[in-house]
Amino acid sequence: MKKPELLAPAGTKEAFIGAINAGANAIFMAGHRFGARAFAENFNQDDLKQAIEYAHLRGVSVFIVVNTLTFDDEVEDLLSYTDELVKAHVDALIVQDIGMISIFAQRYPNTAIHASTQVNAHNIHHVKFLKELGVKRVILARETSLDVIKEIKRTVDIELEVFIHGALCVSFSGNCLISSILNKRSGNRGECAYNCRLPYKLIKDKTVIGEESYLMSAKDLMTLEYIDELIEAGIDSFKIEGRMRKKEYVTQTTMAYRLAIDAYYEGKNIQLDSQIDKLKRVFNRDYTKGYMLKEIPKDLNNDFRPNHMGVPIGKVIAYEKNLALVQLSEGLKNGDGFRIVGKHDYGNMVTYMKRKNNTIIKEAFKGETIYLEVKEQVYPDSILYKTLDSDLEKDLVMYQSSAFKLIPITGMVTAYIDKPLTLSLSDGDHQVSVSSQNNLEYAMNQPATEASIAQNISKLGGTPFYFDTLTVYTDGACFIPVKELNELRRLAVESLIAQRIERKEAFIQPYSIQNGFNYVETVKLVARVHTLDQLNVAYKLGLDEIYFEDIIDVNPKDYPNTVVRPVTKRIIEDIDGFDITGPTMVSELGGIYQNQKRYPLVTDEFINITNIYTAALISTYNVERIALSSELDLDHVLRFSKRYFNRFGAYPNLEMVVYGHKDLMISKYCPVAKTFGYKPNCRLCFKDQYYLQDHIGKYALLNDGHCNMRVMDPKPLLLIDYLETLKAANITTFRMDFTTETEKEMKAIVYAFKSALAQKPYKLDLPRFRTGHFE
Repeated sequence: MKKPELLAPAGTKEAFIGAINAGANAIFMAGHRFGARAFAENFNQDDLKQAIEYAHLRGVSVFIVVNTLTFDDEVEDLLSYTDELVKAHVDALIVQDIGMISIFAQRYPNTAIHASTQVNAHNIHHVKFLKELGVKRVILARETSLDVIKEIKRTVDIELEVFIHGALCVSFSGNCLISSILNKRSGNRGECAYNCRLPYKLIKDKTVIGEESYLMSAKDLMTLEYIDELIEAGIDSFKIEGRMRKKEYVTQTTMAYRLAIDAYYEGKNIQLDSQIDKLKRVFNRDYTKGYMLKEIPKDLNNDFRPNHMGVPIGKVIAYEKNLALVQLSEGLKNGDGFRIVGKHDYGNMVTYMKRKNNTIIKEAFKGETIYLEVKEQVYPDSILYKTLDSDLEKDLVMYQSSAFKLIPITGMVTAYIDKPLTLSLSDGDHQVSVSSQNNLEYAMNQPATEASIAQNISKLGGTPFYFDTLTVYTDGACFIPVKELNELRRLAVESLIAQRIERKEAFIQPYSIQNGFNYVETVKLVARVHTLDQLNVAYKLGLDEIYFEDIIDVNPKDYPNTVVRPVTKRIIEDIDGFDITGPTMVSELGGIYQNQKRYPLVTDEFINITNIYTAALISTYNVERIALSSELDLDHVLRFSKRYFNRFGAYPNLEMVVYGHKDLMISKYCPVAKTFGYKPNCRLCFKDQYYLQDHIGKYALLNDGHCNMRVMDPKPLLLIDYLETLKAANITTFRMDFTTETEKEMKAIVYAFKSALAQKPYKLDLPRFRTGHFE
């Protein structure tokens, strides 16, 4: 069985070096643009080139993240950026945008393209679609179960990568708009504001259920104890999350998983308790084994705290005058970080401690009761946590050195009179041999000894090499200047380095994407509905076209003279989850691929179309119309059709959502089931209407029919005042999304939009609404 790759994150140079020295096979990192962690330190172009060479010398691959949605005015810069990375011999590009995936796969035939987890691939059809585009590896959605992973691996000849440790998004990746809509900071553009880590109340109809808590904050993923199962599933790459985390986290986490993976292949049974303890010390939000291993909601969420927990090491007995009397269950020393959690939380670094006899100390030990300086009031029975372990961090410092000796080599020196001095080096895969220009001469005074030759040759300086064995053959009679030994060593090492970093010449070629649209100029007003009652209301109101969510049992033939299309779910985990049996709106890429009978399709906005290349690519799959992404601002929307025409010589068929409570998230996690301690499919949300509430408002929770929870914006999107502007930009289909609206509300909205499209006066009294990125 092929050994899986251990893939580690790097947001800083120190984390990059630490991950390599701790045993990573590959590193993923990003430049200052186009990466989904815009607030990580990241790397400039020269840094990336140096990092690639540094890693290749050490036998480690480098994958560069370009996993944000791309706008048209960024494509030229993006291609210039990725061209340079390919020339620098990057091993793979990690990409979200579907159009860019297609371009890269054609443009860089010798460079691997990996589909980011932001693509949200979670079923076989979705993976097959990506393979058809030229993707070498798919980073599966974190929600994908191990059973589905195994089936994909059996069915599709493609590399699979999964997350094994680190932060979990509560929403399916690539399907979260909450930060984008509420904060104008798009998660799909690398600027997430982490609204999921904020406190919420759960509301049942109008009743508050429990106190405010961090109901949407997921625990950290940790699969160290299950690594055997993951290896046996045939997964190709194990990914550690954490490009925004500190170097100690990256180093320690890489080291722990390296140990577990190697133990499996060496047939060793090892105790992981000490490794898990160290993982908790560098960062944890408490741990979950994740959806991959079928965790249930109550065990996935940490509603107590959204940030680093640390490890408990004692409790507070009393507090007086900025000193907490604490009973320790573990040692504590100056330089450690701590947090006291109870009626009041307080955190700081340890700078002052004393014993009961007033002796000031720098270190306290397990079992002691000591006074700890705490500058805010804390209360008895509060728990003392260690949030930074200074001893552990000191132990990890050696791994963050670029001079760390990582690569064992063997060497052989031959030194005989009347023959050239020769040095051969080998790392097991590469061999080099260099010789002096002149033959060695007899030593009149101090001949070179075996020991003196070995001592000089062993000085490998700041290289990653160390001698596993060094053999010296000499007659003990020749004269060898130290300068000559040094020069021979330098030449041999440089030659070995050159062999290790050598790669095939970069290859960049033209790409081609064709238009597949047959442009329809007729303006339409369409609706998407969530309930059967809403469908009947929309039909009575005479709309041109109606999409119905497939939680409704509908026969389109019951609605003559109207195009009535089902909407496929955005999340289809069952590998045989659906069939396209007629004109359909698809909400995920698997549906596009699965449409083997080539029925006419419309794509929803969560296909994430933000540029003309993605639009053109999707149009070639029998898609007659696309909904533009909500991530686009007004300027990009207004230029979209013209840019498309200038590039492809035809206009696209564009749809725009102009009214509706936006889906801010869709989550496999359910705060209702969490609160009541139920397992999935409890169906409580079908009996009553539940909401999340914060200072902004109440977010309706809607079940998608597969027990995935949709979190809806309290304020509807309303673009009625922009209709004429959008029509002038060749937008021809305008869509209203109805979810929780009553019949009366629907009628008012439809009548207003019909009047506006007919350029007649309209009135629509909505006290609170948004205009999305048009503001």
